[in-house]
Amino acid sequence: MVLRIETPEHAGARDQARDLVGPLGSDLSGRDVVLACAGLVVGTPSFLDEIVKQVLAERVANSLCVQGASERVQLLLERSAQNRGFRDRLVFAVRS
Repeated sequence: MVLRIETPEHAGARDQARDLVGPLGSDLSGRDVVLACAGLVVGTPSFLDEIVKQVLAERVANSLCVQGASERVQLLLERSAQNRGFRDRLVFAVRS
């Protein structure tokens, strides 16, 4: 089962990331999560790191598939996933 979350235009705090992921539930085992970033204008490293932490580390989703992210957002997510040891579970969809 695929779950989807959309970033707000301005995403800047860890609390904001936890609130965004919260409705997905505490156990995402066996599930893939899509992070839709097309509307993201400002995304801080801490917000993006918290998304990776919540989805891949704490809730143990199979993957985090990122759609519509800018190169900067992709780099920040990739860095976070690499630092946390989850780079293999982070996927980027082709940006159209």
